[in-house]
Amino acid sequence: MALSPDISALSSAKSCNASNTAASSQCPSVAPDDGPEDGCSVDKPPIAVLATPTSSVPSCISASHGDTDNPIADLLPSTVTPIHYDIHLRPDIDSGKVTGSVCVDAFVNTSTQTIVLHAKTITIDCATVLGRAGAESLVSRNVSYDPEMETAAILLPSALAPGPAQIIIEFTGVLSDSMYGLYRSKYRDRQGLLASMLVTQFQAKCARMAFPCWDKPAIKAEFTLALTVPSSHTALSNMPVRHTAEDLGSCGLKTVYFERSPRMSTYLLAIVSGELDYIEGVSMSGPLAGKGRGRKPVVCRIYTAPADTEKVQFSLETAVKVLERLVDMFDVAYPLPKLDLVAVPELEAGGMENWGLVLFRTVRLFITKQTSLWIRQKAVYVIAHELSHQWFGNLVTMAWWDDLWLNEGFATWIGIYITDQMYPEWKRWDHFAIEDRQAALSADSLRSSHPIQVTIKGSADIDQVFDSITYYKGCALIRMLSAHLGIDVFMAGVRQYLNTHQYGTATTKDLWHALESSSGEQVSELMHNWTTEVGYPVVTVTDDFESGTMTLQQNRYLHSGHVSEDEDRVVWWVPLAIISSTTAKTVHTTLQTRHGSIPIPGGSAATWVKLNTSNAGLYRVCYSPEALRRLGVAISRGDLSTVDVVGILNDMVALVVSGYLRTS
Repeated sequence: MALSPDISALSSAKSCNASNTAASSQCPSVAPDDGPEDGCSVDKPPIAVLATPTSSVPSCISASHGDTDNPIADLLPSTVTPIHYDIHLRPDIDSGKVTGSVCVDAFVNTSTQTIVLHAKTITIDCATVLGRAGAESLVSRNVSYDPEMETAAILLPSALAPGPAQIIIEFTGVLSDSMYGLYRSKYRDRQGLLASMLVTQFQAKCARMAFPCWDKPAIKAEFTLALTVPSSHTALSNMPVRHTAEDLGSCGLKTVYFERSPRMSTYLLAIVSGELDYIEGVSMSGPLAGKGRGRKPVVCRIYTAPADTEKVQFSLETAVKVLERLVDMFDVAYPLPKLDLVAVPELEAGGMENWGLVLFRTVRLFITKQTSLWIRQKAVYVIAHELSHQWFGNLVTMAWWDDLWLNEGFATWIGIYITDQMYPEWKRWDHFAIEDRQAALSADSLRSSHPIQVTIKGSADIDQVFDSITYYKGCALIRMLSAHLGIDVFMAGVRQYLNTHQYGTATTKDLWHALESSSGEQVSELMHNWTTEVGYPVVTVTDDFESGTMTLQQNRYLHSGHVSEDEDRVVWWVPLAIISSTTAKTVHTTLQTRHGSIPIPGGSAATWVKLNTSNAGLYRVCYSPEALRRLGVAISRGDLSTVDVVGILNDMVALVVSGYLRTS
């Protein structure tokens, strides 16, 4: 199992390990302002001694921290690369203060006297750096902060030589007042009283609010976590509990130690702690047990406040089924030993896909006999969406946020695809075409829109791309491409993509290359303008029913209707799915130039023709008045599906509003 690369320089050394007893004595002891009462104390992460450093970067470590195609995204120096974090957090729920320490196994790529990493709402009290088999020990309290860049720079007494090193940082912080970072969420405890549980929301850039780190998706590392919480709490993280140490004093605290994680991005690390109960099921989604023996079981649990477990039975059954379907689709085992879902009363989004610890708003998991069908449908979709991220986003992560659509557009597509497979009577693709696709078309018809691959210049820009373009346009493009390639060919490419890039990062180009390998088509060329350019086309159709032909022209569609020459420079690859009065099946062809001429399916015998069947393409269609009249007759006879009728009407309204069509 390729969880951790073989790093020869570190293989013979003790890594940061919470089970060690050595204390971080390199830093002079500083009592926090809110130190434990009654003389209670908590063990700190240890210091370990490193083996002799190597002279070059190990092959598994990239000296670059960002997408090499986007140098603007590389907001941190690449002088140091983290390999493993050993974190101990001691939050005080009542006061809202946090003390913590982190021991980072790292590799120094180039000699440096300054270590720069992300830190927000955190004060670094002391930093110690060990290298050269422990012979080099550098202690520093000289820390400068850049609030705009959300970074801390630790200035060392002397330069740190290239090679393996350990960085031990003691810090203080606060529980966040927002639903980001490490924060408190109100819930009802076992006595039914209003209390606070601990929750994390680290996506997109908030791990830095909980501990100092290299908080970028491409800088993956392994994590070992220790969490000191009240003894009555159930503490959860990405990995199973390794062991628990009850406090021997009178503090009523315990420290929970979790197993080491696989390589993952900082935004996927997660913590939940509170008085919680759970129900569990088993999904046969783990690694293959042996020839002819199927897959190993994965325990799935849903945690809730004590009084709410009976409300999540439907969601648990759904999660178990979805996980198994995803494994079948991807042909890649669920890579963690457990999967926990947690109902959180206060969560910024509907769900958060932390690896192995997926968080949901309570309304998304609480399903009873009285729950409406729409809420039930939404629950299945959101569970499928978040669980698909365990592969698309967690196992393989976008290299930088300009490729966020790889995570969210694909998860949206998978969420609908799985829901449609499980409950075809719900017609989820029709709902998408009528609602979500229209939301994407509306947003992308404005000059203020953006491409789904958009340059992210800094942290302030990241949150702006969590929008309908990323989610719904991204999903619509994947739906359009998968329909063109065929689902079997498309999924073969997806499997290749996941296997090639597992535990690493990837870009849009990597997905296109995998799909090219499975399909033999130039997917990069077909999809380039769809992902890098803003907007979409309107295809104007001029029908000649007597000759049985139609001419087509594509132009950019804008809501305002006023498209300048520069705005109309892009020519898209447009897949045309066509039906007519004489065809039993959809006819597939494409428009790849500004103008084109194609035969009407059925020729002169056809009495009507419709493009973009099922609204699978991301474009609008402008028909001639005569073609619309003929379609009106077909609609009155019931010849067209509901989703096709709604698509025609939506296009007509948009085209009238923008001036492309006249009503008289």
